[in-house]
Amino acid sequence: MVRASLSLLGLVLLVAVGVFAWSSRASALPYYSGRDFTPNWSPVAHRVGAFSGLTDQRGQAFGSEVLDGHVYVASFIFTRCSLVCPVLVKQLTRVQEATQGTDARIVSYSVTPDVDTPDVLKEFGAARHIDPSRWHLVTGSKPTIYGLARNAYFADDERITASLDEPDAFLHTEKL
Repeated sequence: MVRASLSLLGLVLLVAVGVFAWSSRASALPYYSGRDFTPNWSPVAHRVGAFSGLTDQRGQAFGSEVLDGHVYVASFIFTRCSLVCPVLVKQLTRVQEATQGTDARIVSYSVTPDVDTPDVLKEFGAARHIDPSRWHLVTGSKPTIYGLARNAYFADDERITASLDEPDAFLHTEKL
């Protein structure tokens, strides 16, 4: 009887220590600080730097100041995509619904900015019930968008970097 009580007490203590350790770790979300996608659980050190010169689906100037002070999800899409983007946009629509009434934002950068003009993005957004006050569909120069994807959001990977040096190659990723 004493042995069973000690075993039970030991099990309870082990579970309590495990729950404490997990809860203290789970209180922060992991983030990626580099291209190797190793998750970090420490306080966030990486920040997306200042940028400007982009335009959203309403034809308004878009830069980092629009996102300042907001939690946001960023993605890289193009309007003519028929594989990854429709699924990604559908899931981001769920994020838009779940964050209704908050200051959270979504920004989707077009990786085909020569095709995805503000008018094209506006039509794309309207067809998918995208709220332009909270979900920015953004276009601009390829060097600016690709630079953000690679260096600020780590949204490319080494397997496709070589092909991006080709003139008509473009960056396309499912990573958020």
